[in-house]
Amino acid sequence: MAANSRWLRFGLTLFGLGILFAVAHFVVVPLWLPTAIVYAPNFGKKMDPRDDTNSAQLSSLGLTRQLRIAVGPPPASLSVWIMEPTTAERPQGTVFVFHGIRDKKSSMLGTGRMLANAGYRVVLPDLRGHGQSSGDWLTYGVVESQDMVEILNALAFQGLLTHPVAAFGCSYGGAIALQLAARDARVKKIVTVATFTSLHEAVRGSARQFVPGWAITESMIEKAVLKAGQLANFTPSEASPLTAITRTKAKVLLIHGKQDKKLPPSFSQALHEAAPDHSELILVEGADHDSIMRETTAGLKDRILSWLACK
Repeated sequence: MAANSRWLRFGLTLFGLGILFAVAHFVVVPLWLPTAIVYAPNFGKKMDPRDDTNSAQLSSLGLTRQLRIAVGPPPASLSVWIMEPTTAERPQGTVFVFHGIRDKKSSMLGTGRMLANAGYRVVLPDLRGHGQSSGDWLTYGVVESQDMVEILNALAFQGLLTHPVAAFGCSYGGAIALQLAARDARVKKIVTVATFTSLHEAVRGSARQFVPGWAITESMIEKAVLKAGQLANFTPSEASPLTAITRTKAKVLLIHGKQDKKLPPSFSQALHEAAPDHSELILVEGADHDSIMRETTAGLKDRILSWLACK
């Protein structure tokens, strides 16, 4: 009787696992994953300029001004903060600072202050669909990098673009920085922190954090990425920092934590191997995807500032 009970429990366990696999295979991955990839935090939300940061708040944050710049297609309204250098009357350059996915520009104020204190004009945009910027879709740099070209043009028109131009990007923002440099030769220096090589590789790593490996196949991931591209109207294969780094002459400093499980350090290693002549790689012992940014304003501060300053 006991043996029969054990076999019954074993059979029910197998049946349950089969149901779980079927649900993942036919429901969760096909329906949830594509939307999770490309739906922006501000999907369907209209931006009201009256909700923008007011002058008193800007001053308290050490910011000089706020701009709202129309970009597209697809059309979006981007909120941009400007932080002027604290050490000189004239900036020694302009540095764009890009936040990570589903984050906002305020999270990068520490990096902005580090750069402003070193003499740079700092440009902090909310990427499309994030923070105080409108936009429905995430395209992992395909559209966002063109948005940043338009912001470059707008700043130049307003006399707010001091050369040389550089970009600092964290994770998703690092991918956008690389793709921006591939689009626009005005960008001469790049610093990326814990970024990825391609949309497909980023999705593969992220999806398997939430769904067991046995429940999500490579084919399922590929179909989800293709469906995501259809939803957001872009070609997923074009979201490729790996391709971008080979198409720019900008000097690229790649920083990655050795213990990063979300986006493994092999991504930055592959980027460096693709462009060894104009990139440098720093792997940080003991740092993961969340803790690596603390290193950029602490132990790696001097390395970053030296990289930006070198000719």
